[in-house]
Amino acid sequence: MKSSSTRRLRFGAATLAAATALALAGCAGGTTPETEGGDAPESLTKMVVVSFLPLESFTFTPEMYAFSSGIFEEYGLDVQLQPVQGTAAAIQTLLGGATPITRVSTVDVMTGMEQGQPIVAVGTQAYRSNLRIISTEENPIEEASDMEGATIGMGSVGGTSEKMLNFALDDAGVPRDSVTRQAVPVTAATYELVKGGQLDGYIVSLDTSIAITNQNDDAVSSPAGLVDAPERQVWITTQTNLDNPERVDQIERFLAAIEQATQEIIDDSANDFSNVLSTLRDSGDWSFAALEDDAIAVEALKTYTTETWIDSSGTVGLLENDEDNWVEIYDAYVSGGLLKGGADPAAWMTSDYLPQ
Repeated sequence: MKSSSTRRLRFGAATLAAATALALAGCAGGTTPETEGGDAPESLTKMVVVSFLPLESFTFTPEMYAFSSGIFEEYGLDVQLQPVQGTAAAIQTLLGGATPITRVSTVDVMTGMEQGQPIVAVGTQAYRSNLRIISTEENPIEEASDMEGATIGMGSVGGTSEKMLNFALDDAGVPRDSVTRQAVPVTAATYELVKGGQLDGYIVSLDTSIAITNQNDDAVSSPAGLVDAPERQVWITTQTNLDNPERVDQIERFLAAIEQATQEIIDDSANDFSNVLSTLRDSGDWSFAALEDDAIAVEALKTYTTETWIDSSGTVGLLENDEDNWVEIYDAYVSGGLLKGGADPAAWMTSDYLPQ
């Protein structure tokens, strides 16, 4: 578990500008930074936030950057980031009351919502999937239709990757049972199985796909319909938390900090993310191969800041939930056999706790 209480608060124009802007806007309660003029807060509110995977991927850059840059402290929070074993564990930790907020995929959480679990989506972090299919130039998989009759590797059969694969196949009119699925390590080393013909391709994260194509001239990386599959990564909490003023205050402060961190990362794209990367590297808080490789880091962050953390339609702001799209995702899950149908998915989400 990592605690942000050891991080040094950031002093300077960025902090002053954020505090001034919020003061002028009349923000109150959970979205007002605790710092003024660069002075450290007298006390910080402890808050445990779990992640469904270890924070060893640029997927979690907003959390990592808010942690290491001091943004969490600006909002009066001592955030402890705690990885757990998968989405199911993250959701159970939330329902058990050990964390007030976590983020998960809609494909993993909507089933529980439909079954009556008191979960509410309070913000959207990722507006599309960043999964990629790795194949070879000799036998490239560039579209979902190329996977008919293929053997595809994935981290676990029945997990998020397979669900996204099924939706991509459905959209392309490819029978699901025409594709053989095989559980494999989703690492660069597995590419040897593709080159050897044991696999036609395998599903990996964006970071891993960039590393593989950088290291192998004959490797092909493609979304292959996966990014068009109906999925969002959403911040969720429970109705019990939303009925508790103290928890609401924490949630609002946390979401405000994540929004600020996400915006600062986006703004740093003009500098090839030099400030963000130096902050993460120099802090000593994080250690994973992609972080130390400029080519991988910059390419990954460009994708996240232009395609993932912003809504491509331009109709909603950072972290804002899109109700129409939320309903469309629910309907797609019903059509795909993942959900039963007949519920009102709009009742499971709100943007009321985001910074105004």
